[in-house]
Amino acid sequence: MAKRAGNFLTLKDMIQGSGCTPRTVRYYEREGLLNASRSSGGHRLFDPAELERLNFIISLREAGWSLEEITSLLSIRARADGGREAWRELTAEIDVHIDRLQEKISVLQRLHGDLAETRRLLAICGGCTVDGQALECAGCERLPVEQPAGFRLTWLAEGRRKTVFDEPSAPIADAEGTSALPSASVEER
Repeated sequence: MAKRAGNFLTLKDMIQGSGCTPRTVRYYEREGLLNASRSSGGHRLFDPAELERLNFIISLREAGWSLEEITSLLSIRARADGGREAWRELTAEIDVHIDRLQEKISVLQRLHGDLAETRRLLAICGGCTVDGQALECAGCERLPVEQPAGFRLTWLAEGRRKTVFDEPSAPIADAEGTSALPSASVEER
C-alpha cells in the first residue's frame, strides 16, 4: 500500500487495506470512529494507525458488535476521569464481550458440526437422486436413525405439514378478565 505525502493514507488506501467500501469509511469518519485530515484539494488523508483501527472496527462488526458498543469501547479511555477508572471500565467491558464471543463460538461450532454432518448425509442421498423422479427418503436404510437438524429441516422437510387452527383452544380474556368469545353454547356453534 502506498504512503502519501507526510506518510498519510488516502481513502483508496484505506479501502484497499480493509476491503470495505468508500461509503463505510466515510460513515465511520462521520460517526467519529475514524479521523482524517484533508489535503489542500479536499481529499481525505488518514494516519496509518487509522487503517488498523478500521480493520479492528470491521472485525468487531463482523463479530456482531453494534456501532454503539464499538464507540463505547473505543472511547472509554478518553472519557474516563483517570487511568485507574479507564482501566476498570475497559476491563469490565472487554470481559463481557469475551463471554459473549465465547457463547457465539460455541453456537458456531455446533452449527458447523451439524452442517458438516448434513453435507455427509447429502452425499449418501446423492446416490439416490434421479432427475425428474420424486424421492422417497422415509425408511431409507442408508441413513442413520439420528440425523442433524440441518438435514431434517432442509432435505427431509419437503413433505412437512401446515397446522391449521380453526379457533383458539381456550377463550381469550379481555382487559376485564371476561371471555372475548361470544357466550354461545357448544350446540349453537
